[in-house]
Formats: sequence, structure tokens, C-alpha cells
Amino acid sequence: MNIKTKANRVGNTSLAALSVRIIDTVQKSGIEEAAQSKQFLHLQEVNSRYQAAILPTDTAQKTEVKAMYRNRTQYFTEIYDYVEGQTKSPLADVRASANRVFEVLNKYGRNVSRSRIADLSVRYIRIIEALKRPEMEADVTKLSLTAKLTEFDNAQLRYEDLYMQLGNDSQTHRAPTTLRKEMLEAVKLYVEELKWAVNANDTDAWRTLYSNVEQRFNELTVSQSRKKTAKAENPAAAEPKTTGQPV
Repeated sequence: MNIKTKANRVGNTSLAALSVRIIDTVQKSGIEEAAQSKQFLHLQEVNSRYQAAILPTDTAQKTEVKAMYRNRTQYFTEIYDYVEGQTKSPLADVRASANRVFEVLNKYGRNVSRSRIADLSVRYIRIIEALKRPEMEADVTKLSLTAKLTEFDNAQLRYEDLYMQLGNDSQTHRAPTTLRKEMLEAVKLYVEELKWAVNANDTDAWRTLYSNVEQRFNELTVSQSRKKTAKAENPAAAEPKTTGQPV
């Protein structure tokens, strides 16, 4: 079995599947020595890192960050519009409180959300801090904004936590291409070790294990062979269909 040639032909995802199948095959063989060998343990360790790398960055995490970004902006806009409306209140005391609060909210304008991401966070933080000062407490209370301001503050804090975590995860995430060579080498070394063990032990159990591992390689290449055969038998089927419309 030409391990290097067969493994090199598969993509990153297929290589991830191959390593998992080899490990599973060995573990199910019942041969303890095979599952405890130096190269098998090394294969498991490299595979663990490779499987983590092959996973895409957490889409759900990105979705949550975007959702909190929108929520944060919505809280600000609702507060802004409400307070601006109260500046026209027929009640003088409400109008006075609204004008003082609105002066803080309008420091960067209603369209502050169009700022760059980093600038926007700093500006929201400054607005929240200003409205939470003791001298603003009476005006915020007069306008019944205490709960809404707390929600805005919590959304800002939550967004910052999520954004920082996403950044940290992106820094530690490694692309599978950076580990591919190491993964290929680990597979190659284990199969070579397995072949040596089969020759040394010369039992049906070891020979069956080697045959099953070899089959794992065949399973990955058979689909590629079928695609090539189908294309050779029906070249037109492989050509992209055209509709006369621009693509």
C-alpha cells in the first residue's frame, strides 16, 4: 500500500476522516498492543489537534456577536428617540431633564452607530458612564430611564465580552493546512509501524487489522475513481449547464 501517495491525494476534510477511521479501526481491533504503540499514541495526539483545526470558526458565536451588536444599537436608538421626544414635553421639569440627558446622548449624534466598531464601543461606554454619574441620576429617574439604561449597559458589556472572546478564539485557531504535513506524517509512521508489527507477530488478528486499515484508504479514493469513470463515460454530464443568462 502506497500510503504517502494515497493520503496526499485527499483533501483536508478527507484526511481528517481518514485519521479518525484509522484510530477507530485500531481501537475496535481488540489488539491492545496496537492501540498502545508509540506511533498510534502520536497519531491520536496529532489527530486531536487536526480535528480542532478542520472545524470552521464558531458560526454560532459570530451570530451571537452580530445579534448583540444590533441589540446594543437598538437600545441606544430607542433611548435617543424617546428622550428627544421628551425635550418637547409640555411639562417644564420633564423638558428640563430631557434636555440635560439629550445633551449627553447627542454628543456623537443619532447616527453614532455608523462609527468604526472600536470607536463605537468607546463612545457608547462614555455615554453610559456620563448618564450613570450621580448628578444625572435625578434626570434619568424623572424620565423613567433607569431600567432602559441598565439594559443598554448590560448589552454593551455583553457585546464586549463576546467580541473579545471571538478575537481570542480566532487567534488560537489554526488552519488545517498548517497541520496537514504533520497529520500526513503521523498516518504514514503509524502504518509503517503497523506493517512492522504484522511481520513481527504474523497472526491472523494483526493481518486483519492491517487489511482493515488499508480498506480505510480505499474507502476515501473510491469516490474519486467513480467521478473520473463517470466523466470518461459521459463527458457532457460533467460540463456545466448553460441557460443563456449571464452568470
